[in-house]
Amino acid sequence: MMKKFKMFVDMDKEEEYLNEMAKSGFVLKKYGFFGVYTFVKGDSVDLHYRVDYRVFKSKRKFEEYKILFEDAGWEHVSGIELSLSGGQYFIPKLSNIGLPDIFSDTESKLARYKRFIDQCICSCVCMLVYMFSILKTNNLRYLTPGLWEKNGDDFWRAFIFETPVVVLRFLPFIILLILSIMYGNRAFKAKKMYNKSLIENKNNSL
Repeated sequence: MMKKFKMFVDMDKEEEYLNEMAKSGFVLKKYGFFGVYTFVKGDSVDLHYRVDYRVFKSKRKFEEYKILFEDAGWEHVSGIELSLSGGQYFIPKLSNIGLPDIFSDTESKLARYKRFIDQCICSCVCMLVYMFSILKTNNLRYLTPGLWEKNGDDFWRAFIFETPVVVLRFLPFIILLILSIMYGNRAFKAKKMYNKSLIENKNNSL
């Protein structure tokens, strides 16, 4: 098996990437969190991946979703019901290799970006809430009494001794800040892509 790290906002480009990997002999086994793809090495194969974006509130809804697409001729190859990643990956069943798409029209295809944007915004808000709760509940300052009044070796011994503890207290804040920026950036990019596609679709229909 081989793992690759890539992060996509454009799901059409993600599909192209997976198709190219399959032609190179690497078939998708699983998509993990934060852009980690697991591939299985095999023969070169011409696949036609389709990517949807959905997060489910229950396993029953997830199973109903898979059955719906399987009845339409698509095999679900990766994606779980409660993952915040939300990526759901399909390939045509062998008897239906000529199926054009998993979406019935342009609007339903674009709707996956709307779901993606909503999830990114929700995740960004959650990260910010957790981040500020850490600021309120954790004391991120140096707590050694009289640290800043110490001099010479006494100061450096106390400073170096406590610094790892301060870093550990501060680390969750940094992680949440990075995550909130990442989710906000992905939502912004997806929104631009969604609006651009809406305009193009409207122009094509005129």
